[in-house]
Amino acid sequence: MFKNKFIKLLTAATFAVVGISSINTMSHVSTVQASTFHYLRRDHKLVTLGFGQKLPLRLYRNGRHVYYNDDPTDDGNFTDEAIGSAFLLKTHGWKYINGQKYYKIYNYFDDASAYINAKYFTKKYNDLSYEQVYTVTKAFSPRNGDMQASKTNLMLHPGAAIEVDMYSKDNDIVSIGSPIDDNKHGLTGFVEDGSYHSSAWLKITQSQFRNNCRKASPNTKFVFDDDGDYETNASLARGGIYHKGHFYKVYTR
Repeated sequence: MFKNKFIKLLTAATFAVVGISSINTMSHVSTVQASTFHYLRRDHKLVTLGFGQKLPLRLYRNGRHVYYNDDPTDDGNFTDEAIGSAFLLKTHGWKYINGQKYYKIYNYFDDASAYINAKYFTKKYNDLSYEQVYTVTKAFSPRNGDMQASKTNLMLHPGAAIEVDMYSKDNDIVSIGSPIDDNKHGLTGFVEDGSYHSSAWLKITQSQFRNNCRKASPNTKFVFDDDGDYETNASLARGGIYHKGHFYKVYTR
């Protein structure tokens, strides 16, 4: 699911490239079996692949395959789920490792090399069709995104754009991504505390969904953070979102 994009985003400064203190905790596993490196561009410039959410990383240090924290299941062995400039995956090119094509991810760690299997950058992992943008037609109060879907003091107003998890559309309770919590994008009731604004996951009843929402036009913007990042039904159909005015594809398992 794409829900984790609503976690408050880290800045590039806080997402500094991991240094030696973290890499030292990686374990040596095996020697690398790799082919010649192939650049994607003749001028060797970087190519942006897009955002990758929880994609498995293959890590090497001094030519040996390692795992982060000596644990194949550690989060350090997977890409982050957040959306932001610091999380864009970029590459100069690829090589074969054990007979499979891998992109070398640029500047992911400062003292270890990170690779991602090229299969994850295909249509199979770039399907955002389970999300659609809807427009609120009548005011109503959504519920909290907890298991109890408890009532809130929030209010969605006509014209507000919401994101609907289409996997939940036929359930009694429908999961939605709300407008950002700044009381300016069609959702009111949040206490303003001066923090970074982002979308939140809420619940609405099936009756509220049927009677108060309609599918938005292809280019209606669903803004999900203070940076103005957004998605539309047209961008979701293409498998991506807009970050700082540029379209990027999102790959997820």
